[in-house]
Amino acid sequence: MTGTKPKTSKTVKGEARELILRAAQELIAIHGVDGVSTRSINQAAGVSASILHYHFGNLEGVVEALLQQHMQPLMEERKKILLQLQQQPDVTVRAIVDAIVVPLARKLIEEGKTGLNYVRLLARLYSDHNPVLSRVSNQYVGQNRGIVFQLLCRALPHLPPDALEWRIFPMAHGLLQTLADPDLFATCAEGREGERQKWDRIENLVDFLCGGLAAPCNIKF
Repeated sequence: MTGTKPKTSKTVKGEARELILRAAQELIAIHGVDGVSTRSINQAAGVSASILHYHFGNLEGVVEALLQQHMQPLMEERKKILLQLQQQPDVTVRAIVDAIVVPLARKLIEEGKTGLNYVRLLARLYSDHNPVLSRVSNQYVGQNRGIVFQLLCRALPHLPPDALEWRIFPMAHGLLQTLADPDLFATCAEGREGERQKWDRIENLVDFLCGGLAAPCNIKF
């Protein structure tokens, strides 16, 4: 007679870790970092406090694990594209912005609710300015900032470098807040037609961000 193989402690611990990460991602996306505690994450995940402490130590550890899980592959993809742009004799603002937007937009479109929750998490981390967690998130989100800035200076040599450096902030803020809006794709159709409509909206967002970066500068830096 055969029965269901009992779960090993390793499997249970692995499942608990994923439950904690999913719960934390959704809670932070909704309430922000300051509105979430390790206790609320434990309750949402249905695990004991000792499990969270075992895997992550504290809230900072949970956030770092989320960024490591999702953001590191995304940043590596961006970096690969940006390094390819560095090798080209001419680079356009559009190509730079595409390198920033498309990997994250693809995650949002292909992963549905999971992708949306992650983008909302990023938007909250970016806007909440929690000093401890900002340090953690900047280790991941800010990895390619230097390359992006160098490429923008090449693509827009007529603009003051200080102006371009400052414009990266509203570009990132606008990108994250737009992608994190649950209504962004609310009126899109289902299936392939809906996917095409979603990418059309992403293209329109890229147009908007390019226009902001390349706008004339009337301030002396």
